[in-house]
Amino acid sequence: MAKLKKAEIKPYKEMLIHLRARLRGDVSTLANSALSSSGGGGSGSSAVPSHMADMGSDTFEQDNTILLMNSEGETLTMVESALERVEEGSYGICLECQSKIPKTRLKALPYTPHCVKCASELEENNY
Repeated sequence: MAKLKKAEIKPYKEMLIHLRARLRGDVSTLANSALSSSGGGGSGSSAVPSHMADMGSDTFEQDNTILLMNSEGETLTMVESALERVEEGSYGICLECQSKIPKTRLKALPYTPHCVKCASELEENNY
């Protein structure tokens, strides 16, 4: 198990920090959007849409916002875990097989905890 050197980890840590900041902002924005649309702060005096199609559109938008929040929330959790691995000195090492995760994979998914082989096996087992 060959660890990455601190100098090698630095650019990934910076990517993770920037990604965490962006995701935190996105999740907050989405949460505010979902709350304001459910509060119905529209132009009318009532929070309830007057037309059935409007109600369907509002529900659809809220559902999509919630799905996005969940997805970004999961990614944020993975980013936080990756930053913990940076601090522990285990970043870039697959959690399953303990082999080094290729740098090309880390550049594409800096928060990934698994090498391609293990990630594929885990995905297969989940379906």
